[in-house]
Amino acid sequence: MKLAWSEAARLCSGQPAYPLERAPDGDWSFRLPDGRLGCSARAPLREARLRVAGLLEAPSVLLLGLGAGHELDLLLQDGSGQVLVVEADLRSLATTLERWRHLGRGLPEDARCSLLLASDDRDLCAGLAALLENEHAERPVLVRAACADLWRPGTPGAAGLVEDLLCRRASAGVQEALLRENAGLNHVRLLLAGAVADQRGSWGEDPVVILGAGPSLGDDLPRLAACRAEGARLLAVSTALPVLERHGLLPDAAVATDPSPLLGADLPRAAGWSRVPLAVFPGTCPALVRGWPGPLWLALPEGPGLFEQEWHGRRPGGLRAGCGTVAGPALALAAWLSAGPLLLSGVDLAADGRDHAVGVQRPADTPRPDFGFARRRMDEWVRELRRAGRLVRGLSHAPDWLPREEAE
Repeated sequence: MKLAWSEAARLCSGQPAYPLERAPDGDWSFRLPDGRLGCSARAPLREARLRVAGLLEAPSVLLLGLGAGHELDLLLQDGSGQVLVVEADLRSLATTLERWRHLGRGLPEDARCSLLLASDDRDLCAGLAALLENEHAERPVLVRAACADLWRPGTPGAAGLVEDLLCRRASAGVQEALLRENAGLNHVRLLLAGAVADQRGSWGEDPVVILGAGPSLGDDLPRLAACRAEGARLLAVSTALPVLERHGLLPDAAVATDPSPLLGADLPRAAGWSRVPLAVFPGTCPALVRGWPGPLWLALPEGPGLFEQEWHGRRPGGLRAGCGTVAGPALALAAWLSAGPLLLSGVDLAADGRDHAVGVQRPADTPRPDFGFARRRMDEWVRELRRAGRLVRGLSHAPDWLPREEAE
């Protein structure tokens, strides 16, 4: 429901703010329940300026989550358009009000700013769906990362459902139609496929190197043979397969989830691949599914907002989906197959501005993924695994998106 700021302040008057900490730039950062900082400890305003860069001339901005209000302050101070704030956590709202009090500020009086406070998941998602389909259909959306991390079970709202809405908005429904078409084309082949559910723990406690297709894969190639000699398993995303094939490396398994026909270029041609299983979703690119020389493992997408599904009477098991990158399902499969360390190589998510390693086969005009979305979702996924006691780190170095306070 839309509220005036004065009404919102009364509503959260009994809510404790998240602990605020004074930053060297004179502003305030805040700390989340698990001890992590919700924004930069040294320069929260500078960080917020980077977040809002490119949005100041927009006629309207949808701000999902307040954090501690830094982004809202800058959008009202330096921007020229309307700002609609969607918040689902009363403690986050209380934190913003407390920070404003520390800075000697009152409630926003700018008519360009309005607040939508969701009371529960249904209210949140219904409101967002209407916004994204109507007045904000072509307008920029800024997700306050800290707030998304707060939308967990036990508090109003759900981060996964919000992110799923944004993901569907970005695909404009085209991908869903393609997934349905691909699932129909893959039907006969997948009826004979094995199930991911049957592979649980089949790699014991072996270390698993998850091979993405980012630039650092090229740096790590000389190490991979030694890793295997030391007992590690190699699990590759489909995009990395041409690079591995060129260097004579056979992974122990591969993962392909993208419905795009571009994945047909990843099909290996050399001998020996008949021993390599490929984990797929029903909607994975049919050219890759039908042409794969080895066994297939069927999985269904799962994650926040997705529920256990059947596929033609089967329950083949699920892999984490909605991460904006195939590295998410690959990491899920690695954790399912082995109880050992999970090591990342080539999962850069455009850390240096480059999309892929040398040798990855993609046309120059291929649309660039939303790496900001993928970084947020992979950050959450890694934190979830670590809370469950799993070791997740980089093979040679930690990717820059890996949770920094936990990076090794």
